Amino acid sequence: MKKLFFALFVLVVASTSAQNGITNEFRFGQGEDSVRCLQAISISSINVKNKDYKTAYPEWKTVFTEFPVARVDTYTNGVKILTELIKAESDPAKKEEYTKELMLVYDNQIKYIDKLQEITKSKLSAGQILGRKAREYIKYYKNAPVDTIYAMLSKSVEMEKGQSEYTVTELFMKYSTMMFKKDANHRSQLIEDYLNSSVYIVEVLDKYYGNIERLTERYKAEGNPKDSINASKYGLMIDASRISKNNIDAYFINSGAATCENLNDIYFPTLEENKDNLEYLNKVISVMSMLKCTEQDAYLTASEYALAIEPTSKAAMGCGYRYFKRGETDKALELFDQAIELESSVTTKAELCYKVGAVHYSLGNYSKACVYANKALSLNSKYGMPHILIAQCYAAKPEWCDDETLNACTYYVCVDRLERAKSVDPSAKKEAEKYIAIYKKHYPKAEEMFMRGHSSGKKITVGGWINETTTIR
Repeated sequence: MKKLFFALFVLVVASTSAQNGITNEFRFGQGEDSVRCLQAISISSINVKNKDYKTAYPEWKTVFTEFPVARVDTYTNGVKILTELIKAESDPAKKEEYTKELMLVYDNQIKYIDKLQEITKSKLSAGQILGRKAREYIKYYKNAPVDTIYAMLSKSVEMEKGQSEYTVTELFMKYSTMMFKKDANHRSQLIEDYLNSSVYIVEVLDKYYGNIERLTERYKAEGNPKDSINASKYGLMIDASRISKNNIDAYFINSGAATCENLNDIYFPTLEENKDNLEYLNKVISVMSMLKCTEQDAYLTASEYALAIEPTSKAAMGCGYRYFKRGETDKALELFDQAIELESSVTTKAELCYKVGAVHYSLGNYSKACVYANKALSLNSKYGMPHILIAQCYAAKPEWCDDETLNACTYYVCVDRLERAKSVDPSAKKEAEKYIAIYKKHYPKAEEMFMRGHSSGKKITVGGWINETTTIR
């Protein structure tokens, strides 16, 4: 009987010990342990706040090791503490020890994610944490195997999809291209990764635009400056995300994995047998349109088959290019408008408006091109290319009066537009500066403007079809 009682006592103690600091019910421990836990939290938190990370470390480690679900900031503080200790440490062995511990912080945060989410309003997901771990892994393990990092990034992006942080999505594409350089058999996976990355980064941009719209409307209604500040922060995130989007395209293009010609060779022979497979057809259309392979037979044929099954924006755009190639301009423009109407993504709709504007520009329909460019800007005010297109239209038809010197003032407006392109969209800077250098050469001479009663620094309205006010240089 005594032996049975002792066995039951051991079982109860073991059960209580197992729960101590690990379940939400006993996340601070019990009895003396809870006192020790709360003291350690208090001491480490004060030292982190004072940026005394070395002193904070021992108490933080007690909480991290023994009470892993006590507080969510055990993990955020752990990243701060270990990052600073790694930076300050000169001993390579100790630095390596801290680095391994930093990786363990991310691993344990993922391990206990469900319990941690129960005690916080901020619902950080396992996929987001894994993405952040991957970034740190790249930072501290310079010679880490490419496939190890790719596996982490791939899993993170697959878990998060359109909720992935734009930096993680960009890194995922970078390491996928590195995998292809190691192994040519990765080609089909690289194409798949590019397709997914391109979709996910657009979803991120749409989310940021939605947040700006929501915060702006609330600011107008309630006047809380915090909403205006947060809207501006999302604007900066859009700038950074657009750079990541361009980098994703550049990684794929520069990988050499798929030129327009070899994509056509890969996909065109497969289309007849897949003419009723909408998912496959949309994949072909997406990959080829992203790479601007809009004149290849594979893209045009896939678009035609897809549109026959279901009207979608991408299919309508592809069919529009087919008719445009045939010289059936009216039918092409009709399909382009249909593509814009069908598109639900604000980011993509703005890009389609710009593309259709560019088609009108190529046809010499400059005022119509400007209408589409301005529509693109109404959807996405931080998009630089429509400003560049408008500048090109103005420069192509600068005449607005009978005076040749005053007509040259149109180039002031062109440069104004190009400067705006640079200011709202860093990715448009190089293209804008190329045209600025060209159009500045066409400014009117100062003495001829002076003879007409216009001096430098004064305003002048360029009338006619342009109708914009600018400053005389």
